[in-house]
Amino acid sequence: MQIQPLQPGDLPDLLELYRDLVPHVPSLEKVRERYAKMLDNTDYLLLGAKEEGKLLGSVLGICCNCLAVDGPFLVIEDVIVQENLRGKGVGRMLLEEMDRFALQNHCVYAILVSSGFRKGAHTFYERLGFTEDVRGFRKMYRPF
Repeated sequence: MQIQPLQPGDLPDLLELYRDLVPHVPSLEKVRERYAKMLDNTDYLLLGAKEEGKLLGSVLGICCNCLAVDGPFLVIEDVIVQENLRGKGVGRMLLEEMDRFALQNHCVYAILVSSGFRKGAHTFYERLGFTEDVRGFRKMYRPF
């Protein structure tokens, strides 16, 4: 298995994975537009886990700056692994690569949020060193 930045040709498979994350997946055209913007910004890293050309999982990392902390922090979003491959190390490898990205960018910490009902994901994140010492909130401006 290889962990590598996603390429434009991976986007249709990524949309299929996202169907497990969000109720309404955007169009391929919209995803391509957003992807193009991310490519121009080195603060973004969109990774995929691939084996024999097949996309098994993905994660998005964004390095952010704030004034209250001495250094940037990493926001981790859209962590997804094919359901039948969960527990097989795919997600661990993706998040370990995000750790490398964070350290290369001198991030102080990483944050992620997970829906309250995803108990298995919570256990997975805790095994990788994340702690549940903050409470996440979401304010919706429009439906997904």
